[in-house]
Amino acid sequence: MYPIKLCANFMNEDNRALEIHLKTLETSEEKGDLAGISRSCNLIGMLHQKRGDYDAALESSLRALEIAEKIRDIAEVSTSYQNIGIVHQKRGDYDAALEFSHKALGLCEELRDVAGISKSYNQIGIVHQNRGDYVWALEFYHKALEISEKIGDVAGISRGYQNIGIVHQKKGDYDKALELSLKALELHEKGEDFYDILRIYGQIGLLHKLKGDNDKALEFSYKALGIAEKIGDVAGISKSYNQIGIVLQNRGDYDGALEFYQKALEISEKIGDIPEVSMSYHQIGIVHQNRGDHDRALEFSHKALEIAEKIGDVAGISRSCHQIGIVHQNRGDHDKALEFSHKALEIAEKIGDVAGISRSCHQIGIIHQEHGDYDRALELYQKALAISKKVGDIAGVASSMGMIGKVMHMKKNYKDAFIDYLISLDIFEQLGSPNIDIVNRLITDLTKDMGEEEFERLLEELKTHS
Repeated sequence: MYPIKLCANFMNEDNRALEIHLKTLETSEEKGDLAGISRSCNLIGMLHQKRGDYDAALESSLRALEIAEKIRDIAEVSTSYQNIGIVHQKRGDYDAALEFSHKALGLCEELRDVAGISKSYNQIGIVHQNRGDYVWALEFYHKALEISEKIGDVAGISRGYQNIGIVHQKKGDYDKALELSLKALELHEKGEDFYDILRIYGQIGLLHKLKGDNDKALEFSYKALGIAEKIGDVAGISKSYNQIGIVLQNRGDYDGALEFYQKALEISEKIGDIPEVSMSYHQIGIVHQNRGDHDRALEFSHKALEIAEKIGDVAGISRSCHQIGIVHQNRGDHDKALEFSHKALEIAEKIGDVAGISRSCHQIGIIHQEHGDYDRALELYQKALAISKKVGDIAGVASSMGMIGKVMHMKKNYKDAFIDYLISLDIFEQLGSPNIDIVNRLITDLTKDMGEEEFERLLEELKTHS
């Protein structure tokens, strides 16, 4: 069981930090120390942001900015811009996040603050990554990595490898992502930066899960949990519980998954980590959906949605709407499924979440396909495919080709269906993806529908033209 005393200690430390900064702020206000007020407001804002209280975080950071501009403290203005950008990024307001992160970058360049420039590059990369613009994300991450290598910042180099690896993971290139995560881990073998090691173990565990190796995924997820417990990182313990839950869910162990999600939820509620509470609700909803309990699935997905709406997490609202759409689709309510899936799409388009647009198009395509509207489904799958190609999402290309193949199969256009399946299969094989089995089953079904004789003729025709 999770040590509740540790959780309480963590909350006390967090509260003590806030209490100290508030007292320092009060003292600075009594003395009329504007620089001190600005600095304290930024620190208080960072604490609120960490806890997911984005309104309070924004209020403190904006006050810090106003004072820093008044006294022309450029370094503190830059810090304020950075903090405001992070809050907007966490809420899913990517345009505002980029605006403030670029402002911070400009001031860091003006001050010749090399470490600040690298930090800004990383933050801009995170925003582009979150909205699914992987080409731009990689460009900024590589810029940050180049600076870290130049100044010999080992932690920065490790972070660069991790961030670039995450982009490759999101693109579906799990082997490249794993290679970079292991390089990052190697930099810490003789060090004691446990927070970075914890993060890397978690990332390696996730990659093994995505590759279909649940045993390896659990091994590294438990390693991450062990470090989090050792250093008393309660938020890290909660995240590790969630990750272990995801792996168990992937194995079909829904009871085990629920147990870990509930543990994560309990911790997040106690330490006031609002975004993580929302994520736990989201994951619990998915477990109930997988078990076929649609009512419970909707209950928890709506709880996640309610929190996202409350804290202004636009990306979270889109994610919850997408999940609610899936539940309604699974229970056969296609109108409701379309309503929520279109809401998710609308939000993704509004905030420029390219990956979210592709995901929503894919999901809406499935709904139309189930309705027998194959032309509309095909149109949406092709839109998702175009986006995946544009941003370099290799796994997304494979998934879209597989779905386009299914539509062609249903339309009895067997030749195009087979070619699409082969393209999908080839990509998944290159990635070492567990989805290989799904595509092989689709090809088996196609063979049965065509009949062996016709299938053999198609193979000969393709060999002749290859």
